[in-house]
Amino acid sequence: MMDQVLHVLIVDDSEDDALLIVRKLKKDGYHPIYERVDRAAAMGKALQQKSWDIILCDYKMPHFSVSEAISVLEKNKNDAPLIVVSGTFTEEVVAQCMGLGAKDYIEKSNLERLCPAIARELKAMEVRKKCLWLENELQQTIACVQEAFHSILQVMVAAVEARDPFTVGHQLRAADLAFAIASEIGLAQEKMEALKLAASLHDIGKMTAPLEVLAKPTKLTDIEFSLIKEHALNGFKILKGVDTPWPLAEIVYQHHERVNGSGYPKNLRGEEILLEARILAVSDVVESMTSNRSYRPAPGLGAALDEIRQNKGILYDAVVVDACLQLFEVRGYRFS
Repeated sequence: MMDQVLHVLIVDDSEDDALLIVRKLKKDGYHPIYERVDRAAAMGKALQQKSWDIILCDYKMPHFSVSEAISVLEKNKNDAPLIVVSGTFTEEVVAQCMGLGAKDYIEKSNLERLCPAIARELKAMEVRKKCLWLENELQQTIACVQEAFHSILQVMVAAVEARDPFTVGHQLRAADLAFAIASEIGLAQEKMEALKLAASLHDIGKMTAPLEVLAKPTKLTDIEFSLIKEHALNGFKILKGVDTPWPLAEIVYQHHERVNGSGYPKNLRGEEILLEARILAVSDVVESMTSNRSYRPAPGLGAALDEIRQNKGILYDAVVVDACLQLFEVRGYRFS
């Protein structure tokens, strides 16, 4: 270390003590550029006007103290490391200073530890800045991946809707309602986001269904309906290879299961069904019944809410149904 420039703010009421500190810094190879302050206003001004590598602060001064100095640092959102350099030394005082956020405690009568402590903190600050830079880079990368994922999602949704014009907007409207229900029942934010993604493409499996069946203007035969029912399994097959931290494929796979075991494709019951899938089951049914289909006009919102109310705890999760009814009947929720 040869004449390393060190910008140091000395918080001390004694000019003589400050000069002793500066002399020690020079002796150990630093080239200190320093300013001495001993009041809150002066410290705040110094922090705003210049960038400091280190703060060296006396424990207690006539008009200032370590706790007040740390408060000034926090107020100015300054993360420069603060080391206490003081003539007062007891275990209680040291513990108090470290508890406040000081990085070290050096006795003025023994400054041998001062420069090693400064070197350590400068290195730690360098590591923190590098970590912050890496975190920012990671967040930017995640944002790019999310943007690309949502673009692909929009393409996939459009592909499904292109095959069945009567379902245009169904998946996204069902996803919005599912998200609102999840929020109403207090689902964790991460699970809410996963649910919205899964709900936005819950019918992706219909891409494999015959077009003449999807657009048939009359009631489906049993065989035709069995082909439509395969969309839950086919959606699972499409999504199971997508590497995400969320169970998107399972949510899509289970969205036609019913709590009494009468659903498909696995006849799951109650809590065997993911909560996200139980929420999607309700939002899917309600949205579907408020929209026209090739084989029938829309029964309407009233009929949709009657459907889930009458089958609460039978076909549909009771908590989810209550949340959905609360949204429409109390909070005034409506599909966009």
